[in-house]
Formats: sequence, C-alpha cells, structure tokens
Amino acid sequence: MMNDGTSEFEAELRAARTLSQELAQSNDLLAGERDALKQWSRNLLALNHLTQVLTGSLDSETIVQSLFTGLATLIPLDIIGLALTEPPRVMTWSRSSLFNCEEMQVRERLLRRFPEGAKSGAHVRESLRLPQAGVPSSFPTLGDDRHTITIPFTIAPAKQGMLHIERRQGTFTEVEFHVLSTVETSLALAFRNADTHRQIQELASQDSLTGLLNRRALEDVLAREFKAGSRYSSSACFLLVDLDYFKVVNDQLGHLAGDQVLMSTAALMRRAVRDIDAVGRYGGEEFGIVLPHTVLDRALVLAERLRRKIECQAFDAGEGGARMTASIGIAHIPDASICSVFDWIAAADSALYEAKALGRNRVVVQARSVESAVLTCAA
Repeated sequence: MMNDGTSEFEAELRAARTLSQELAQSNDLLAGERDALKQWSRNLLALNHLTQVLTGSLDSETIVQSLFTGLATLIPLDIIGLALTEPPRVMTWSRSSLFNCEEMQVRERLLRRFPEGAKSGAHVRESLRLPQAGVPSSFPTLGDDRHTITIPFTIAPAKQGMLHIERRQGTFTEVEFHVLSTVETSLALAFRNADTHRQIQELASQDSLTGLLNRRALEDVLAREFKAGSRYSSSACFLLVDLDYFKVVNDQLGHLAGDQVLMSTAALMRRAVRDIDAVGRYGGEEFGIVLPHTVLDRALVLAERLRRKIECQAFDAGEGGARMTASIGIAHIPDASICSVFDWIAAADSALYEAKALGRNRVVVQARSVESAVLTCAA
C-alpha cells in the first residue's frame, strides 16, 4: 500500500511539475507576445507620426529632413537615398561616418540609373536631371539579398521620385517591407502637396502677362533687401524702368501688339540680370529691378546696358515691328535720405520722373543726401 501511495504521489508530483512548466512556458509566450504587441504598438505610433509629419509639411526641404530622421527612428537603417526629377536632385543619408563609402555607392547607383548631370560627392547634394525615359514603375522591390529596398513613387505625370534604403547587417522583414510601402504613399502625397503649394505661390507672385514678379512680390523683395541693408550696411540698388511713349504702340498697333512688346521687354530684362536679381512688372509699362549686393557704379553699368538693348531691339508687334526706348531711375542704399522701403521706391520714382523730364531714353540716379543727381548717357 505504501508503495502504491508513493507511486501515486510521485505521479501527481510529476504531473504538477509538468503543469507548472507548461504554465511557465505559456507565461513566457504571453510575455513575449505582450512585448511584441507593445513594440508593434510603438511602431504603429511612430509610423503614424511620420506620415502625419510628412503630409503636414508644404516645404520640400522639411519633408526630406523629416523623412531621413523619421525612417531612421522607425526602422533600423544604415543608408537612405532619395532621387527627385523636378527639381532634379539626389540626396543621401547614412547612420554613421563609417558608411561614407557605402553612401557614395548608393549615390552613384542612383546617378547611374538617372545618369544626366550631377557631380560626385557622398555628402554633397548636387543637382541631377532625371530623364523621362528612365522613370521607374511605381512598385517597391526588395533586393535579392533582402538587404535593400527600392521604392519608386510618382509626384506628378512629369515628376518622379525614388527612395532607396539599405541595411548592411540583417535583412528586411515582410512587415518592414509593408511599413515602407505605407511610408512611400505618404511621401508621394507630401511632395505632391508641396509641389501644388509651390505652384500656387508662384502664381500668386507672378504677373500673368510677363511671368515676372508682380508688384506685391517685388515690394516683398525690396523689403527683404532693405532690412538686410539696414542690419548689415550692405549695398543694394532699385531700378525703375519705363518704356517711353508706350501709349503710342497701343493706340497705333493695338493692345495685343502692346502686350507682345511688354513680354519681349520682360524676357530681355531677365536675360540682362543675374540669378540673384529680382525683376518685376511694377505696373503698366513700368518694370522694377532689385539688385542685391550691388554698388551704384555696377548698377549704372547694368542700367545703361539695358537701355541700349531696349533701344536697339526690334520688337515684334503683331503684323509690324516697333522700336522702343526706356527711361530708368536708380535708387541706392545705404543712403541717409532713405529711411524706409517707401523712401527707396519714391527715390527711384523721382529719378525716373527726372529722366523723362530731361527728354527720356536716359538713366538718372536719385538725388543723394550729400551730392546732386548723377545723370548718364543722355541720348
């Protein structure tokens, strides 16, 4: 009896131990699933945050920075490459300077796929023109070694992008692949919104006929340069250009011919200035040119060259041609008599009025605080 009791007790003890082990394993499994669920929840929150940040910005530079920072936080990554067709750009990021060589390879790979244009440099974000013939399909691809994922995306019919990511150690999982597909959708939407916003801003700041800055946008540039001049005592010039006897063109040749003359003059002025200069239509047949970081002598050279170009230009005006001349007034800062943007504009306008009073087709500089008006090139 005792032996039977002992055997029964031992059997129950073994069963209890087995049950305890099973319960411990179940607890471990539940704990692992709970930790996985917590991690998945954190990943979902991070993914949701990244998509909100991307789609909530209307600035392309902010989108790129948010993408690089957010992706590296969301998923362990070593290298990110991003290529855009318009404006043409390639940008790269790496987790550490240890990956400089690999980052260069990613960059060169993107440049080879879209070969026109850019200079080399792992960390230099150079311009790149991506030809339409090389536009990829809009489907993510996982590399054969599962260390890379390439995700093309479409911003607009003529504007494409490509996101390339790498993990040097370890492979991408199917879950990460789908997470990155979600990021691609948000990224394409973000760039699409930014592109639309940029176009709206450009339309709001452009003169509809000439494509130049409109008066409000030109005055914004003047305000910016005046503020910089006041703070840093940097030189800048403002030119007001008025086409002489323009009303005669409208009266004799018609308003369509007059519009053609205005558009041709706008194109001529754009070609005559630097990239940093701002050209706008100030009103009617009057144009404004802002020359940042420009001393008066350089502005006079430009103004005279522009006056001669207009004088020598044979303007296409409908069925016939037209010859025009221009009067130009220049106001320069810093100047003790100019204390505001309004003063700056008024000084240029006063110089322009004097140029017309003196017979037109000439350049006149504002009457400065310590010297008389400077007149040049009376025709």
